[in-house]
Amino acid sequence: MSTLKPTGQPPAAEHSAHLQHQFDNPRQQFDAAVQGMWLFLATEILLFAGLFCVYAVYRANHPEIFYYAHVYLSKPLGALNTAILLCSSFTMATGVWAAQRRRQKLLAAMLVLTFLGACGFLTVKYAEYKHKWEEGLGWGQHYHPKHIAPGFAAHEAEEHGRSLPSPASAPASAATSAPASAPTAMIGRPRCLRLFMLSAPA
Repeated sequence: MSTLKPTGQPPAAEHSAHLQHQFDNPRQQFDAAVQGMWLFLATEILLFAGLFCVYAVYRANHPEIFYYAHVYLSKPLGALNTAILLCSSFTMATGVWAAQRRRQKLLAAMLVLTFLGACGFLTVKYAEYKHKWEEGLGWGQHYHPKHIAPGFAAHEAEEHGRSLPSPASAPASAATSAPASAPTAMIGRPRCLRLFMLSAPA
């Protein structure tokens, strides 16, 4: 009759509530979380490195389009959205910190502030894109600018060795102004919802 040899692992009844079932001990769980975070950061670097490379190539090959498009960008609204993103990142990180310490009131407050930041971000983007749409700065077949951008003259484009942008070449640059962190922010919304559910008293 065979007997089971001791494995040194605690029985299921002694398994910590904070330890996921696939891990043997807290140290293993912590190391896996650290490796997962570094893997996530590596994929982010690969993604945005590709985007910046595409930007650099298009900027070098078509400088007049970017010069034309920048006139339509609003520096105050861009600065406001940047401030909103930074503040909402801080409130979200503080919410995670509060969740780890079971401070439910602080967690709920931080999640509410983060949600308000998301609403503010979308409101600013609506104002920006509404203006561009009214100016006819859509994409593809929707690119029909009503007039040349204020302050943009033909000789300014000729300084770059090119003519004014045509509807076939300028739509993407003229209509795009959302920061690269917007997709990341939207991806993180389900996590906010989960933390909000955890903040509710049992």
